[in-house]
Amino acid sequence: MNSSIHRERKRYTKMIFTAEQHTIFDFVQEGKGHGIIDAVAGAGKTTTIMECARFVPDKDNTLFCAFNTSIAKEIAAKFRQKGIHQVTVKTVHALGRQILVDNNSTGYPIKLDNRKYTELLKNGLLQNQLAPFFEKLARLNGLRPEAVEYDKRQQFAVRGLYFKIQKRLVDINQKYRSTLTKDTLIDFEEMVIHFSIFNRLDIEKKGFKHELKLYYDCHKLLLDAGNEMSKRTMLIDFTDMLYLPVRWKLAPVQQYDFLFIDECQDLSKAQFAIAAKYGKQGGRILAVGDPKQSIYGFTGADINSFDRVKTYTKAQELPLTTCFRCPQKVIEIAKSIRTDIKGNKTTEGEIHTIPIHKVSRMAKPGDLIISRLKSGLVLLVFNFIDKNIKVQIHEDEATEFIGELKNIFKQEELQHKLTTNPLAFEKLRGVVVKRWEWLIKKNAERIMDATERAIHIKQELAYLDKKLDFIHKKVELWKSDCATLTHVLKKIKAYVSEKDNPIRLSTIHRAKGLEENRVFIIDYDKMPYDRPGFQEWEKTQEVNLKYVAVTRAKEALFLVETMKMEELKQEGSLFDDMPF
Repeated sequence: MNSSIHRERKRYTKMIFTAEQHTIFDFVQEGKGHGIIDAVAGAGKTTTIMECARFVPDKDNTLFCAFNTSIAKEIAAKFRQKGIHQVTVKTVHALGRQILVDNNSTGYPIKLDNRKYTELLKNGLLQNQLAPFFEKLARLNGLRPEAVEYDKRQQFAVRGLYFKIQKRLVDINQKYRSTLTKDTLIDFEEMVIHFSIFNRLDIEKKGFKHELKLYYDCHKLLLDAGNEMSKRTMLIDFTDMLYLPVRWKLAPVQQYDFLFIDECQDLSKAQFAIAAKYGKQGGRILAVGDPKQSIYGFTGADINSFDRVKTYTKAQELPLTTCFRCPQKVIEIAKSIRTDIKGNKTTEGEIHTIPIHKVSRMAKPGDLIISRLKSGLVLLVFNFIDKNIKVQIHEDEATEFIGELKNIFKQEELQHKLTTNPLAFEKLRGVVVKRWEWLIKKNAERIMDATERAIHIKQELAYLDKKLDFIHKKVELWKSDCATLTHVLKKIKAYVSEKDNPIRLSTIHRAKGLEENRVFIIDYDKMPYDRPGFQEWEKTQEVNLKYVAVTRAKEALFLVETMKMEELKQEGSLFDDMPF
């Protein structure tokens, strides 16, 4: 054994590690080849791989690939605290960007604009090229683009469809680049169906193949324009950091002897391709992840990423099965999904099953409330604000939340002066409902089954009503302070951006990596979530989401169930507390 490594190990024998952790340390210190750590939730994987770094012979030639910027900063700070300054810590995106910097011969500095492709769609030349395809897509969807000059409903519907097409193209573009999809119609179709960019009802439509080809042609124009822009000016977005080095077959200037790759279960093909570029020939890789926490497939992550990394590198699998976060009762729930998870805590913890209407009464500052669906959080936010309770939701979700309310209205309606006349909003509401009712029914025409179509229309109209009811209440309450609906929405946003020890609300996806003493899971009785047309990989990720959700709790877990209407009526006054 190398004497300096022996001294490192002796120095840290005071720390108590499990037998599995010591096996991993031995692998790094004395083993050969690549390894992959299969770590359960709360297993202290970050602590483990940071300790592994102590036993790497050449720390100056060691790279830690972090999943995101906040994790990279946290890991770098911890390395400094431990006196391990030599290890390089970067996100995979930063590594991709560095390759572009290393190979930039344009004379222009790299400029980042994550709205690059959204803005490109506003380019006049590209719009002219896309216009014939958009018109054909409108006709395939039963609309008449030539009628927009004299038919306001058609105008509203066509504008809505064109907005949807552009949004879908941006989504296609991001997935296409993240997955390194080949440029063939067959691969394009496989990709868009895999990510449910077109749903089951779209696919079953008579003209789907024609529609698909139109999207393929549109995307090719968009992608070519984006790649050409980057080639000329080095204007890129985040996905370009991963995609362009692979597409342009670029290599980094510096490579490393030892690579740590974090959260390998959520890597996209492009991310893994970038990380692999930094490994020296004959170097070693130690990846870490949890296949049961693979939940980002919808973003372009590879559902089989853990196994793909393991197979590609011929890695030795190293288990990490002890959870240090969750009490025993929570571990028992987690075992139903991941059977090998073991709890380190001796405390039993608390499990409570409660109805949805009790959440706003029971939640306290510091609690974490998570939901599979954003709509569940939206309705709960309405309830908290009605009770004058400020909460915190992720900045991006706050923007999306306000955007969802904002998009109900036209721009001129948002700026229209509110009056003290109680009928003013009701009059506006009538116009809005009439407009959306027509559009909801129009969009529902693609649903072939009459019963399914009727249910869809009813649900969409009910959700619209709930949002309008909430806005109406705020208009009446804040009319002395807010001159327009825009002012009302700004004030609502302040209620969901509390910083001082707030009740936090989050989707499960954004809660990954978080932990809290008390955790509420909304609509737990509906998990794993299911819907017609779900693919197998989507079903797997829904089970994974349940596993991620329950393993956030350090002490108490509240399983929140949606009460049936007849049960609510029996509760009497409790019905008034329902957040919808």
